[in-house]
Amino acid sequence: MVGLKTFGYEGRSSWGRMLVADAFAVAIMAATVNACKYSFRVRRPDGSARNSFPSGHTATAFMTAAMLDREYGVRSPWFGIGGYAAATLVAVTRQLNNRHWMSDVLVGAGIGVLSTEAAYLLADLIFRERGLRGYSDVYALRDRFAHPSFCAIGIGFAKITGRYAGPAERCLTFGAGPAAYVRGAWFATPYAGIGGRAVASRADVRVDGAKADEKLECVSAGAGPVCSYPLSARWLLGAHLTAGWERSRSCLTSAGTIGGRDGFLFGSGVSVTGIVGERSGVRLSADWDSVPPLVAWGGRLHRLTFGLGAALVF
Repeated sequence: MVGLKTFGYEGRSSWGRMLVADAFAVAIMAATVNACKYSFRVRRPDGSARNSFPSGHTATAFMTAAMLDREYGVRSPWFGIGGYAAATLVAVTRQLNNRHWMSDVLVGAGIGVLSTEAAYLLADLIFRERGLRGYSDVYALRDRFAHPSFCAIGIGFAKITGRYAGPAERCLTFGAGPAAYVRGAWFATPYAGIGGRAVASRADVRVDGAKADEKLECVSAGAGPVCSYPLSARWLLGAHLTAGWERSRSCLTSAGTIGGRDGFLFGSGVSVTGIVGERSGVRLSADWDSVPPLVAWGGRLHRLTFGLGAALVF
């Protein structure tokens, strides 16, 4: 952001307005993250310290991505797409490095984005119309039948429904757990297109009602047709079909090991998108998926996922 502005590529705000908003965002994010870290004192996955929750790296990355989208997303949606893609990579690698639980990065991402939104609200109250460079967030007239192509990132919760046979004929059930997703779609018409998604989820495992120490973690990716109907200029109703692949991580329970398997995934879902800016929106979604069994002789699992995300519409 500093480099773009230094070389004369103007965004939404003047130097002063941008730096004040960014200072507010850093202060809000740092205060929230550290207050949570030293209040909850969650042990890191590698056992090195008790300051795992939430992830400061992830909060910083998503805060910065939201800043970039705020300043330059009004000029091109690719600034926001690139920023959030990089921030998602930070969140994923913090888990791959065994430094954070999934819940840590999900909450960290939320803190980062909300800190930036709160900071820009404060800056707008202070500066009002001063320092805007002709790329403000005012509502523009929007074509109801514009092609609703989008890229979205979101968080929510997933629930594997029902009961399943586990090792030694033990009964497996699952609690609701956090989920995070990245999804997007390209529309050839106002109504039909093709899209894809990547989802990570985590859930408690119960064997005959007793909670296991380890949690079931799954990642999946898929693609398929999507459709959209414009209820109004700023409200879109959508649906999709998805086919893809899912992998579950091995999970040790009192009945034995489950997971560690991969296989074909298929499902469907619906969504409602509200357009809140020139190119930004809020997306509510509900998905059903049939996912691979956790043991060789078991049946396929049924999972419901509910999510709330931020979308870039282009």
